[in-house]
Amino acid sequence: MEYQQLALAIRRKIGDRQGEATAYGNLRIVCYSLGDFREATKYQQMALAIRQEIGDRQGEAAAYGNLGNALLSLGNYVKAQEYLERALLINIAAGDKEKESAVYANLGTVFHSVGQYEKAKECLEKALVIRTEIGDRQRVGAVCGKLATVLLSLGEYAKAKEYVERALEINVEIGDRQGEAICFGILGNVFESLGEFAKAIGYLKKALVIDVEIGDRQGEASCYGNLGNVYQSTGRFFIAKEYLQKALAINLEIEDKQGEASCYGNLGTVFHYLGEHFKAKEYLEKALVISKEIGDKQGEASFYADLGAVFKSVGDFEKAKEFLEKALMIRREIGDRQGEAVGYANLGTVFQIAGDYSKAKEFHKKALAIRREIADKRSWEVATYQT
Repeated sequence: MEYQQLALAIRRKIGDRQGEATAYGNLRIVCYSLGDFREATKYQQMALAIRQEIGDRQGEAAAYGNLGNALLSLGNYVKAQEYLERALLINIAAGDKEKESAVYANLGTVFHSVGQYEKAKECLEKALVIRTEIGDRQRVGAVCGKLATVLLSLGEYAKAKEYVERALEINVEIGDRQGEAICFGILGNVFESLGEFAKAIGYLKKALVIDVEIGDRQGEASCYGNLGNVYQSTGRFFIAKEYLQKALAINLEIEDKQGEASCYGNLGTVFHYLGEHFKAKEYLEKALVISKEIGDKQGEASFYADLGAVFKSVGDFEKAKEFLEKALMIRREIGDRQGEAVGYANLGTVFQIAGDYSKAKEFHKKALAIRREIADKRSWEVATYQT
């Protein structure tokens, strides 16, 4: 960071505006790698202002794309989509197919994050077509992996398996060990969704072996976290806790704030299931603090919802309602329709247990309306695509 700031000072002194924008971009990269997404966003906005001022359209597109990615990491999906779509327009106009495909892939991640799975699938399929055309094997593999994750969310498990196996074949062929580990991890998630927990654990352990071998600490932490989630799904909470604590230790070591928050949240859920409600609350509050600190709105909503579930379990319905309403408000703000439906359903359940059946009915009806809307839209989009 010190050298980047020194470079920035020199660029400013000699009046090199192009170099100044590049220096801001380099500072963004450092902040992003440290998990400080707010600072990364700030530096990228400074770079964008200069690119616009000097008429650097290519640099402007890159800045929009980078801003979109930073805001994606912050869980600000509405703004992320806006910036990525601006980048897309410039790249299409410039005929830059490589960057166009990268933006489609990132838009796919945005739509996946807010539960708009058909839109995510559409964007990723566009990215895949372009990357196949230009012969970018490594990125074809990466998009196939992302498509597998989206198809997993759509419940299309056979298709998800097909895409991740294609990605795995490419990564083995080109010798991308990290990509290979990611694929094994996705296969683990596929088999977990199918209820084949032994296979899920087997694939996650294969991913873990590679991550340890290549020294990918972030990947290693992710594997431990996913293993913790699988063991949690099978009711083996003490083993789940052990793996999640390993994941947490690595995330603290590498200063991955988002990973740290995720581990605290998952540990909070484990303690909740173990009936240790005070510990659950403690860990979820830690997760919530970090999510607010780094500006991860999706994570913040998730942890408010989990805290609501803890208070519901101890019979504190007022607190449960308070936290669930906060979660719902954020999900509406970021455009997460699926999360919004879940929020209404959770509030409906709390009012039902509290004996307020009129309110319970109202919230369950709202949840049902959104779920029907999502299902109808999905059916229409699939029919349109097949025509």
